[in-house]
Amino acid sequence: MGRRVVLDKPLNINNPGVVSIGDFTNITSGSVLADLNPGGGQYPKIKIGCYCTILYRFQCNTAESVVVGDYVLMASNVLITDSDHVVEPGGTPVTINKKLNSSPVVIEENCWIGQNSVILKGVTIGRDSIVGANSVVTHDVPSRSVVAGNPARVIKKLEGQA
Repeated sequence: MGRRVVLDKPLNINNPGVVSIGDFTNITSGSVLADLNPGGGQYPKIKIGCYCTILYRFQCNTAESVVVGDYVLMASNVLITDSDHVVEPGGTPVTINKKLNSSPVVIEENCWIGQNSVILKGVTIGRDSIVGANSVVTHDVPSRSVVAGNPARVIKKLEGQA
C-alpha cells in the first residue's frame, strides 16, 4: 500500500496479499478486487499505480495479472477481468467448473476508462488512450487512441507531444 492511498468503504478485497496500490491513489466505494485463483498467477496479481482515481463500483477479477499504470482515471462501473469461465458441453457444469482461460491485462499510463466499460482478458491499453463509455475492449488498444463500441474499435488517434 502506497502513501496517502484512499480506499472508500465498502471495499471488498478477497485476498489483500495479492494487491499493490501506488501512492496517492483513490478507490471509491463499492469496489471489488477479486483473486480468482488463490495460490496461482504472478504477484502482485492486481497492481494499481500511483495517482490513479477509480470511481464507484469498480470490479477487478484476476487469476493471473491485472496491471494499471500511473495516472489512470476510471469512471464508475468499470469491469476488468483477465479470465473467462470454461464451458464444457456435456462436462462439468459452468457454475461448479473451476477451470479458467486467463491472460494478463495491462492498462498503461495516463489512460481514461469511461463509464460502464469492460476490459477483457489479454488486452493491453496503450498509454495516453481513452476508452469511451459503455465500451467492451476485446483487443489491444494502440497508444494515444480513442476507442469506443462493442467490440471497441479505434475511432480517433490523439495528437500532441510524443
